Amino acid sequence: MKPIASFKTQLACECMIGYTYWSLVHGLGPMIWFYPLNELDITGYELFVVVAFSPMLFLFGEGVRNFLSKKSVVNFFLLLMLVGASSFHASSTLLRLVGLSVGVGAAFIVQCATWWSGTEQQRRIHFWGYVLGFFALVASRIWYLSMTPLWNDHKSNKILVSLFAAAIGGKIISQLPEEDQKVSEDQNEKKDDKKIKNTGNPLILSLGYGALFFFLHAIFGEVSLVPRYTVSGFPDTGPTPNPWGGLILLGLILGLLVSFYTTLPSTLMWSIVGFAASMGLMFLPTWSGFACGVLLAIYIASVFPTLSEKLVNHPNPGLCLLIANATYLLGVFGMVWCTAYNFVPFGGELARERTYVIIGTMMFFITASLMHTTDVTCKLSLSLCMPERKYYIKIPQKVTQQQIVDTPLGTIVRKCLFIIALVGLIGFEYRRLLMPTYNATQLKVLHNAKHPSDAKEFSALIWTFHFGYDNRGWPSLERAAEVLNNTGADVITLLESDASKPYLGNNDIAMWLGEKLGMYSDFGPSTRDHTWGNLILSKYPIINSTHHLLPSPEGELAPAISTTINISGSMVDFVVTHMGNDRDDLDRRLQAEKLSQLCSATSNPVVFLGYVTSSPGSRDYQKLTRDGRMKDIDANDKDRWCEYIMYRDLIKLGYARISHGGLSDTELQMARWRIPSSKNFKDNTKTTNSITNIPRSVQFNDVFGKYHVGNWYGKGHHFHVSTPKYFTP
Repeated sequence: MKPIASFKTQLACECMIGYTYWSLVHGLGPMIWFYPLNELDITGYELFVVVAFSPMLFLFGEGVRNFLSKKSVVNFFLLLMLVGASSFHASSTLLRLVGLSVGVGAAFIVQCATWWSGTEQQRRIHFWGYVLGFFALVASRIWYLSMTPLWNDHKSNKILVSLFAAAIGGKIISQLPEEDQKVSEDQNEKKDDKKIKNTGNPLILSLGYGALFFFLHAIFGEVSLVPRYTVSGFPDTGPTPNPWGGLILLGLILGLLVSFYTTLPSTLMWSIVGFAASMGLMFLPTWSGFACGVLLAIYIASVFPTLSEKLVNHPNPGLCLLIANATYLLGVFGMVWCTAYNFVPFGGELARERTYVIIGTMMFFITASLMHTTDVTCKLSLSLCMPERKYYIKIPQKVTQQQIVDTPLGTIVRKCLFIIALVGLIGFEYRRLLMPTYNATQLKVLHNAKHPSDAKEFSALIWTFHFGYDNRGWPSLERAAEVLNNTGADVITLLESDASKPYLGNNDIAMWLGEKLGMYSDFGPSTRDHTWGNLILSKYPIINSTHHLLPSPEGELAPAISTTINISGSMVDFVVTHMGNDRDDLDRRLQAEKLSQLCSATSNPVVFLGYVTSSPGSRDYQKLTRDGRMKDIDANDKDRWCEYIMYRDLIKLGYARISHGGLSDTELQMARWRIPSSKNFKDNTKTTNSITNIPRSVQFNDVFGKYHVGNWYGKGHHFHVSTPKYFTP
């Protein structure tokens, strides 16, 4: 029993190391993207991606490779990974980026050293720790509402850093003595060198693994991503991330089990199925697209061991991982180009709105690697089931599938996968029943029960959200939820809110805020439609909605949602949007025309919440007020450029501007109305800054202070720019 206990300890340590490895990879993209996001231009900090090329150190001769593979050196790089994991506590953005980059570079070196050196048993444990670490991260993100736990908050970071430090200590204790390990390695190498005749083309093998790595991060690193790729408007939104994202987790685990018991992953037909599933995810609507996403998850996980094993059986780790990581970065850069082509080089017409090209290319690389036959005896079997494979590596000994699967490693891995699936699915139920929230919907219901006259009053808010990161690059969702809850807004639109991309953290802002605030959410257009994101949160039921891609012949695609919300029995329409950049004049003119049509066409009272990128009184502003028949909430407010609130067939009650408090580069704007009881009504025309004679239900929350002239430059969130204002008859 003693060897088995030691074996389990080693695997547990490797799982924690694998978990940290994936967390570091997930954290680097958003930190690098922070700089061009703020500057809307290339800044030079993008060069930190070169840390992904750290495996090139293994190209400097056999002596360097042996040195980097020594136990003490690997332990040193594990400590550098610990530095990267601890970077969340850095005092500045740059220090955090540097620390995180060091950790990521070290992680790839550790992968090179552990996958290609040591005894066969050690290398198998390293690999399966890496795999289980990935699945554990995916399951844990369910509990954190799509956030990566290591980067969620200081408390969770400290806990995970402590566990990682303990794993490093456990790994050091459980390692073989240096001389014993060296003997084992020498014996293995001499034995294997006699058998190996050809190791296959490293370019083809590495392209396949790099493409697999891209899918595991960019598409399946979080279970809510596939639902966000296929979401549509109300009432048929398609599968919601909670609970349907659970099928993505189960699909990934099922795919891994397929690799245990069958040779299916090595067949051409299975690759054709995988390619068809990837294109279905790109083009099919709602449930059909989601079903293709689940099938793609099964496919990707099923080829995980096979592609990794092909890679490891090539004797040049530096070259293999160098090409693989370059392929992975090509996929991530491709997703940047597909959306951010207005702000990055090599985008434009080449990659504009063509995510399907990136996905298709990566699937081709995977298929080419799987079909690449090598006439070589298997040097190292990473798979838990290794029968002879027609399209694969020849195995020196014939063993039955059951004999391999029933080894201690196979048994433990299967049990771990079952536990991970169970923990992940329980997370959905915990969020539904027990998770602490701000309970905004319940509070609104209680408020209306006590003050029935207020039931026809409602408020709406617009905020350019900056993808849930503050002005230093740290996650801001918890702080943002507190601010939004304090506003008491009944309907909220958040622009720049699609963080379902690898360089933005693969976070689902709509799900996170919807569950935390207890509000209905409508996210759209979908992630695969290449916009920066548009989101509506509502305390009242959303009856129907349509997602729009506004005309954008020159610049980036502009999103819009037109929706009907049932506010205490009265139907009110909302049109929310983020128009194109001010440099694209034709885009903005066409977008203003489309938006004015949407506003004008509705017969219900309507509210417009939009990022217009024009000054008050401009051409696009007048298009909305004249052709759209909309009224500005405060036509006297000339100190605006982007965010506007307009309305029709409502009685305006109040207007406020709230400083962003460092959570974004844009303030919050908010307005309050009363729904008229008949068509014969008069709008309020007088403006006052005094709360005297203003009903409490109309007043804005004094947690943001009092009336303030000019911009607020103090700490926290505060009313500013001569608000709040109230309107009376």
